[in-house]
Amino acid sequence: MMRNFYWGVAMVWFLFFSCQEKRTEKSETESQFDKRFEGNRKMVDLLDSLNTAANFQTNYYLSGKRAEFLLKNKPQFKTANEAITWYVKYAFELLNSGNAVGSIEVLENFLKEFQGSDADKIVIPQFKSVYELLAVAYLRKGEDDNCISNHNDESCIVPLSKNAIHVKKKGSQEAIRYYQMLLDVYPDDVQSKWLLNIAAMTLGEYPNKVPLKHRIDFGARDTRIIDFQPLRNVAKGLGVDVKGLSGAGIIEDFNGDGFMDIFASSYGINDNVTLFLSNGKGGFINATESAQLKGITGGLNAKQADFNNDGFIDILLLRGAWLDKGGEWPNSLLRNNGDGTFSDVTFDAGMAHSFYPTETATWADVNNDGWVDVFIANENNPNNDHPCELFINNGDGTFTDKAKEWHMDGNFGYAKAANFADFNNDGWMDLFLGCLGQPNYLFMNRGKQQNGAIRFENIAEKAGVTQPIMSFPAIVVDFNHDGYPDILSTSFPLDRLDYVAQDVGEELLGISNKLEKTKLFLNQGNETFRDVSKTWGIDKMIFAMGLNAGDLNNDGWIDFYAGTGAFAFTTLVPNRIFINNQGKGFYEVTTSSGMGHLQKGHGIGFGDIDNDGDQDVYITMGGAVEGDDAHNCLFVNPNSNNNWIRIKFSGKENLNAIGARVRVSGFNSLGEVQTFYHTVGDGGTFGSNSLEIEMGLGTLDQIDELRVDWPGRGSQIFKSVKINSAYECREGLSELQKLKLKRNPLKIAEGEAACCE
Repeated sequence: MMRNFYWGVAMVWFLFFSCQEKRTEKSETESQFDKRFEGNRKMVDLLDSLNTAANFQTNYYLSGKRAEFLLKNKPQFKTANEAITWYVKYAFELLNSGNAVGSIEVLENFLKEFQGSDADKIVIPQFKSVYELLAVAYLRKGEDDNCISNHNDESCIVPLSKNAIHVKKKGSQEAIRYYQMLLDVYPDDVQSKWLLNIAAMTLGEYPNKVPLKHRIDFGARDTRIIDFQPLRNVAKGLGVDVKGLSGAGIIEDFNGDGFMDIFASSYGINDNVTLFLSNGKGGFINATESAQLKGITGGLNAKQADFNNDGFIDILLLRGAWLDKGGEWPNSLLRNNGDGTFSDVTFDAGMAHSFYPTETATWADVNNDGWVDVFIANENNPNNDHPCELFINNGDGTFTDKAKEWHMDGNFGYAKAANFADFNNDGWMDLFLGCLGQPNYLFMNRGKQQNGAIRFENIAEKAGVTQPIMSFPAIVVDFNHDGYPDILSTSFPLDRLDYVAQDVGEELLGISNKLEKTKLFLNQGNETFRDVSKTWGIDKMIFAMGLNAGDLNNDGWIDFYAGTGAFAFTTLVPNRIFINNQGKGFYEVTTSSGMGHLQKGHGIGFGDIDNDGDQDVYITMGGAVEGDDAHNCLFVNPNSNNNWIRIKFSGKENLNAIGARVRVSGFNSLGEVQTFYHTVGDGGTFGSNSLEIEMGLGTLDQIDELRVDWPGRGSQIFKSVKINSAYECREGLSELQKLKLKRNPLKIAEGEAACCE
């Protein structure tokens, strides 16, 4: 019995200590787990404090607080003009804050008080600004009541289908009434004509009920001879239609399961980033919280790369754009841990010492050491010095800013576009820098000097790429397949941002203007470029914010998609789509593509979401003020008739082969030799494509040779490559590794909740 007693005591103690040991092990594991996210908590705390301290007088995002301040400090008016100025300003801030109804009430009460019984009959010139804002407020009320609050996948896409017609009609009806009153007095007001046509379209009254003298043909610029099937927005049915302000859009396989995922941000300072992981069954899972990204807010743009060469794609989130000193916020370097989580390592990586406003950055291996570096283009102005940064990767998870030492921190102005590319094919990554309000830069990388520094030489003027002076986003790709990257840069004239609708309307009406247009520079292969904007048919005022390139019809030629817009609510112009005519020019297919969304477009990602061999498109929508939010779109591509090839890269270093050039040559169905080029990278200035390249091959039905030029590391040539196949290219191996591309047909049938698990 005593033996049993002691045996029982021994077992109790054994179990106790075993439990304690396990508890200790668990606690240590939890501690280690928590330690990985110390940077996340530190960044969230910092963002919270900055949000709290944000000055509503200088941060235009905080319209609601400005409206409260104006009302609290309403003055006594000595003249009618003083009253007009104050009421318009107050109503404007109410509208920007998302209170269209309040804005309408303020303006209509003002007109009754100061104009009396004639307020609903005629526009007195003195009150023109009041009527213009009132019409816009009603137009926005119509949007809020219908395509924003009760949207579907067809909402706001020009030409509006029957499913996009407003059910709640008052907003658009009143907008039409006020625009007709304005046009009675100002018959040549193209902006009012444009918005009148938009309002009529939302009611299903376009074009028949629009007076002929005010009618605008929205499809006038579309090329009708091209065979291009429209894409379909399926974002709502898939649950990826997150609503917010303008932000980043990335398509990438973040967890390495062979399916493309989506990362999106929003410009709003309190708006959380969102991570959607593909479930491999035609739907998506919102993994934001499980990925430890809760509280990671803001960010007008984001660019991805595997900075630590661990095989998992990381993200750099960029903050503070347009806000000058009010935008002195930290960026976030989000390390992909490979287990579905991300750690904010900004502080540990040495990238948090500067708080500069920015919205653009670009990754590449600048010094050819096998580790990708990043150039961050910050916004300078005469009053605030925010030098650009060139973070060189130390290979141990940290970076060193070499911009000053390598003379890349100069006053480059209001930098808005940054694109690394090897423009002269010498194996060193060069940099195109677009600057809003001054000539652009083209920095040629002249290689490593005796002291180990990289020397950059600005040749923009000699190369002929200083324009447009009002550059905003840019794309650097080989548009004509001559083996050299070209430059497409759009113009964004700041003095026209309240009149975007007018300028776009004038283009459709054939009214010429002297505004600076989009520029396309073809690389001549000798460090000079040729302006072909007019001959290629894109010398247009596109007003792009988002801009990215891909091959939408798999014909082998690179197309581009522009997310258009500006800050004002009057900017109701469709995003624009241009199809490459085999290196001879561009066809515009804005209204026929199914992608001409009227809300403001920003970050654009191209990628094969459903693994069917063609590129789909994700775009973040919305403006830059509190009330200008909109739902993001995912356009699924039916243009899969042409041939294609998909390649994933595994370098010995620079694992994703950023900057590598791929050359595919072979024979088409007519026996003709064709050659296509593609450079590995994330795409344009605003938006990020998958680092797996997806190349359309058109009618190429036999690949003779596939060549990969690794940046600074020699070349590989492969034979016996099959079309319509996926491969992994491993640096140093003599053969491509065939990959099984798992189809992922999207569950987009009506009523099917593909988003949920």
